[in-house]
Amino acid sequence: MLTLQENKSKLLEYRESVMVYLNRWHWFLICLVLSLVSVWVYVRTTTPIYRINSTVLIRDDKKGDGILKATAFSDLNMFQETKTTDNEIEVLRSKDLIYKVLINLKQDVSYYKKQIWRDRELYGEAVPFVITTQRLSPAAYLLKFTITPNNNNTFTLETDDVRQIYKYGQLVNHEGYAFTLTKTSSLVNGKTYWFKFNNLQHMAAAYSAGKLQITPTIKDANTVLLNVTDPVIERGVDFLNRLIALYNEENNHKKNIAAINTIALIDDRLKLIGNNLTDVEDNVEAFKKANSDIETNDINNVNLAKSAEYNQALQESKLQLAQVDAIIAYMNDSQNLYKSIPSTMGLRDETLNSLISRFNNLQLERSNMLNNAEVGNRLVEDLSKQLMALHANIKENLNNIRQGIVISRDNLSSSVSRYNDKVRTAPVVERGILQRTREQGVKSTLYQYLLQKREETALSLSSVVPAAQIIDSPDAAGTAEFPKTTLLFLLGGMMGLVVPGMLIYAQDKLSIKVNDRLSVQQFTGVKVLGELCHYGDKYPVAVQSGSTTTISELFRYIRSNLKMIDPRDTNKVMLVTSCTKGEGKTFFSINLAMTLALQGKKVLLMEFDLRKPDLLQRLGMCQQKGITDFLSDDRMPLAECIQPLDRAPNVHVLGCGQASLDAGELVTNSRVPMLFNDLRDQYDYLIIDTSPIGAVADAFSLTKYADLSIYLIRYNYTNAQQLEILKDINENNKLKNLMVVFNDAKKSTRHAYAYGSYGYATERH
Repeated sequence: MLTLQENKSKLLEYRESVMVYLNRWHWFLICLVLSLVSVWVYVRTTTPIYRINSTVLIRDDKKGDGILKATAFSDLNMFQETKTTDNEIEVLRSKDLIYKVLINLKQDVSYYKKQIWRDRELYGEAVPFVITTQRLSPAAYLLKFTITPNNNNTFTLETDDVRQIYKYGQLVNHEGYAFTLTKTSSLVNGKTYWFKFNNLQHMAAAYSAGKLQITPTIKDANTVLLNVTDPVIERGVDFLNRLIALYNEENNHKKNIAAINTIALIDDRLKLIGNNLTDVEDNVEAFKKANSDIETNDINNVNLAKSAEYNQALQESKLQLAQVDAIIAYMNDSQNLYKSIPSTMGLRDETLNSLISRFNNLQLERSNMLNNAEVGNRLVEDLSKQLMALHANIKENLNNIRQGIVISRDNLSSSVSRYNDKVRTAPVVERGILQRTREQGVKSTLYQYLLQKREETALSLSSVVPAAQIIDSPDAAGTAEFPKTTLLFLLGGMMGLVVPGMLIYAQDKLSIKVNDRLSVQQFTGVKVLGELCHYGDKYPVAVQSGSTTTISELFRYIRSNLKMIDPRDTNKVMLVTSCTKGEGKTFFSINLAMTLALQGKKVLLMEFDLRKPDLLQRLGMCQQKGITDFLSDDRMPLAECIQPLDRAPNVHVLGCGQASLDAGELVTNSRVPMLFNDLRDQYDYLIIDTSPIGAVADAFSLTKYADLSIYLIRYNYTNAQQLEILKDINENNKLKNLMVVFNDAKKSTRHAYAYGSYGYATERH
């Protein structure tokens, strides 16, 4: 449980930590303004990038007949195709497809209009002129062409090495490029435009690599989200619309390949059967004309009907055999290895239809994959191997079907022969008419069947449903994708506050100088006598009678603390020291003497810095006899060494005298005790201005004569590492009654101490 004093100490530490930042509020203000202005300039000069989104449904057309599932030709299974969303995503972002879109949108040239903050890219009807290229070299893609319209007939063209005037429509022919420029109604005279040529192959690769993003909306769904980033919203919308349209066109074209092959095969069969049917009809007509006067009877009609039935079945069997032979011949052609297999039409073998459907699906998948991969790609090779295996299985299945049809044909032939034997006794004319009529019926039925299938197949070509259906039309968000203005201003404001805070923290923590009292208060038992503000005058006397400056009040505060520490006024001899030169020992000694003298006390300033004395020099006094002379000469009277201070009648000064090389021995001289004994009787206070104890040990030799030791620490001057000396002195009591005075407190250290309402850290002297 913390005591009341510990709580106050903690609160004081927190207050001092906060004041470190509050005292530098102008740092935060400057950094905040600079960061927000930087963000504003960045936003004004950066071209905004917008994200255009669209949602598309990829149809899973397993039957291949789309909306025509109820029609008679659905049994052909010629369009069966199972799509996977991942494969279609790869097709949509294939470089070949994107390249076609870019050509369609005429993106081989980009047009810009020069403006104050950032150049504006022009598109569509806003394009001021149209560039028609005749010849381009790779170096032309690196050039920037500036166009300045002069009037309605001419313009000035500028590049890195060319500046020339041309007429609209005139051929611009230089090494590396040749083009013509035709103006549009959007061209404004007096404005400056520029354009550049685009490598569409590289642009397509950039779109495919990530600029165009396609992701499924949810897992195992056929809907995908397409989005593209573009500084021109209209161009992004046109890009997605055209991409989906071209995808549907190419998909429909590939889907119709099987139907086209089937129609070609049906046409061949129709031509052959049509010729045969014509021959049969001519034969029937000629036979009837030759035997028109012969009457027939209906004996053996039953046998003839049976014979006709089996004969028709026999002809259908022969037709199926011919169809199987035609498909086998088609598959034996090596050029058709990776082409769709035509429909089997009348062959109602489920295994064969399933194999052919699977073969056609793999063939389409391989064709789609070749849009984005080479033939030697491992995935393409795997599909090729699967196609070859299926090809062999289909041929084997066809051979088995052929063998079955041959067996069926032989059986039907036997049945026909059996019934023919039964009707041999029938009249020759009747039998001849029936045979010819039967053959005519078979040929006619088959011809009508094939003709119907051809019409149904042709109808399917114009009834193909688009593979991709737009659910949400391409549209851009209300705000730019980049730069995010609100976020940038928020981050800029945060940086404007965080950066100065970090700098202040680093300055405070990484500084090797003492900048607050906490560094000293960590030493248990070290007392603080007071603090002094910054004093800018060269003349060292800051305290005078009637003076109300902040520095004089702070010295009076220190005087009051001395009284509180020593109510009986027994601390007559005060030793003033510090760690190193320049921390204000002499300044403090002079003004402490002046402050004590204002109460009518007799004070003696003793210049005991025998190595580098400067007390008399700073007071503007002449050097006479002094301490070194008294200690060196036993006959030297002490009174001859002491001088009065003109500005303060109660203050006298005992100078150093002649500087001595044996200062260390002089302070241990046998006359030193006598010196202090005599002076104690003559003066109320003795103030000893000694050498820095961080350099020499003279002060330690004098501490036995002192009643109070005052240690000066100067803000932002005293090295923090030198506080170890103070710690050692305090822990080992090397100086009697050690007190610390902080000197040179400025605005940055105002939090350390404030006397009353003076606000001393803001005052200059």
